[in-house]
Amino acid sequence: MQIFVCKNNINTEQELLDYQKSAYEKINPLKSERENLWKKHKRAKTEDEKVTIENQIIEIFKKITPLAEEIKHCNNIELRLERIKQFELHQKLEYEKKEFEKEQTKKKKNRVR
Repeated sequence: MQIFVCKNNINTEQELLDYQKSAYEKINPLKSERENLWKKHKRAKTEDEKVTIENQIIEIFKKITPLAEEIKHCNNIELRLERIKQFELHQKLEYEKKEFEKEQTKKKKNRVR
Protein backbone atom coordinates (compact mmCIF):
# COMPACT_ATOMS: atom_id res chain seq x y z
CA MET A 1 0.00 0.00 0.00
CA GLN A 2 2.79 2.41 0.85
CA ILE A 3 4.39 1.84 -2.52
CA PHE A 4 1.07 2.53 -4.25
CA VAL A 5 0.56 5.74 -2.29
CA CYS A 6 4.14 6.94 -2.87
CA LYS A 7 4.24 5.92 -6.52
CA ASN A 8 1.07 7.88 -7.23
CA ASN A 9 2.00 10.81 -4.98
CA ILE A 10 -1.13 10.49 -2.82
CA ASN A 11 -0.83 12.54 0.35
CA THR A 12 -4.41 13.25 1.40
CA GLU A 13 -7.74 11.49 1.48
CA GLN A 14 -9.03 13.84 -1.22
CA GLU A 15 -6.12 12.96 -3.49
CA LEU A 16 -6.95 9.29 -2.95
CA LEU A 17 -10.59 9.88 -3.88
CA ASP A 18 -9.56 11.88 -6.95
CA TYR A 19 -7.19 9.12 -8.03
CA GLN A 20 -9.90 6.51 -7.52
CA LYS A 21 -12.37 8.58 -9.55
CA SER A 22 -9.82 8.93 -12.33
CA ALA A 23 -9.27 5.16 -12.39
CA TYR A 24 -13.03 4.55 -12.64
CA GLU A 25 -13.25 7.09 -15.47
CA LYS A 26 -10.58 5.15 -17.34
CA ILE A 27 -11.91 1.65 -16.65
CA ASN A 28 -15.62 2.18 -17.36
CA PRO A 29 -15.26 2.94 -21.09
CA LEU A 30 -12.92 -0.03 -21.45
CA LYS A 31 -15.47 -2.33 -19.83
CA SER A 32 -18.19 -0.99 -22.12
CA GLU A 33 -15.98 -1.52 -25.14
CA ARG A 34 -15.21 -5.08 -24.01
CA GLU A 35 -18.90 -5.80 -23.52
CA ASN A 36 -19.68 -4.49 -27.02
CA LEU A 37 -16.92 -6.65 -28.47
CA TRP A 38 -18.38 -9.75 -26.80
CA LYS A 39 -21.76 -8.95 -28.39
CA LYS A 40 -20.04 -8.48 -31.72
CA HIS A 41 -18.20 -11.77 -31.15
CA LYS A 42 -21.51 -13.63 -30.73
CA ARG A 43 -22.75 -12.21 -34.05
CA ALA A 44 -19.49 -12.90 -35.92
CA LYS A 45 -19.94 -15.15 -38.93
CA THR A 46 -16.41 -16.40 -39.56
CA GLU A 47 -13.79 -17.93 -37.30
CA ASP A 48 -11.25 -15.32 -38.42
CA GLU A 49 -13.59 -12.52 -37.38
CA LYS A 50 -14.07 -14.18 -33.97
CA VAL A 51 -10.31 -14.54 -33.46
CA THR A 52 -9.76 -10.87 -34.35
CA ILE A 53 -12.43 -9.80 -31.87
CA GLU A 54 -11.01 -12.11 -29.18
CA ASN A 55 -7.59 -10.51 -29.66
CA GLN A 56 -9.14 -7.06 -29.23
CA ILE A 57 -10.84 -8.27 -26.06
CA ILE A 58 -7.52 -9.57 -24.73
CA GLU A 59 -5.87 -6.20 -25.38
CA ILE A 60 -8.65 -4.40 -23.51
CA PHE A 61 -8.37 -6.93 -20.68
CA LYS A 62 -4.66 -6.09 -20.38
CA LYS A 63 -5.62 -2.43 -19.88
CA ILE A 64 -8.44 -3.17 -17.43
CA THR A 65 -6.43 -5.42 -15.10
CA PRO A 66 -3.98 -2.81 -13.74
CA LEU A 67 -6.78 -0.25 -13.38
CA ALA A 68 -8.87 -2.76 -11.43
CA GLU A 69 -5.87 -3.39 -9.16
CA GLU A 70 -5.50 0.35 -8.55
CA ILE A 71 -9.17 0.65 -7.68
CA LYS A 72 -8.80 -2.32 -5.32
CA HIS A 73 -5.85 -0.60 -3.60
CA CYS A 74 -7.85 2.63 -3.28
CA ASN A 75 -10.78 0.76 -1.73
CA ASN A 76 -8.49 -0.99 0.76
CA ILE A 77 -6.83 2.28 1.75
CA GLU A 78 -10.24 3.89 2.12
CA LEU A 79 -11.31 1.11 4.51
CA ARG A 80 -8.13 1.55 6.53
CA LEU A 81 -8.67 5.29 6.74
CA GLU A 82 -12.19 4.73 8.03
CA ARG A 83 -10.91 2.34 10.70
CA ILE A 84 -8.22 4.82 11.73
CA LYS A 85 -10.80 7.60 12.02
CA GLN A 86 -13.04 5.39 14.15
CA PHE A 87 -10.10 4.43 16.37
CA GLU A 88 -9.05 8.05 16.78
CA LEU A 89 -12.62 9.07 17.61
CA HIS A 90 -12.86 6.28 20.17
CA GLN A 91 -9.55 7.38 21.74
CA LYS A 92 -10.74 10.97 21.88
CA LEU A 93 -14.04 9.97 23.50
CA GLU A 94 -12.20 7.82 26.06
CA TYR A 95 -9.88 10.73 26.88
CA GLU A 96 -12.79 13.16 27.23
CA LYS A 97 -14.65 10.67 29.43
CA LYS A 98 -11.64 10.35 31.75
CA GLU A 99 -11.22 14.12 31.89
CA PHE A 100 -14.91 14.53 32.69
CA GLU A 101 -14.68 11.92 35.45
CA LYS A 102 -11.63 13.71 36.92
CA GLU A 103 -13.53 16.97 36.85
CA GLN A 104 -16.54 15.39 38.57
CA THR A 105 -14.29 13.90 41.24
CA LYS A 106 -12.70 17.32 41.88
CA LYS A 107 -16.14 18.93 42.17
CA LYS A 108 -17.25 16.30 44.68
CA LYS A 109 -14.10 16.83 46.75
CA ASN A 110 -14.63 20.60 46.71
CA ARG A 111 -18.25 20.18 47.88
CA VAL A 112 -17.23 17.96 50.76
CA ARG A 113 -14.79 20.54 52.16
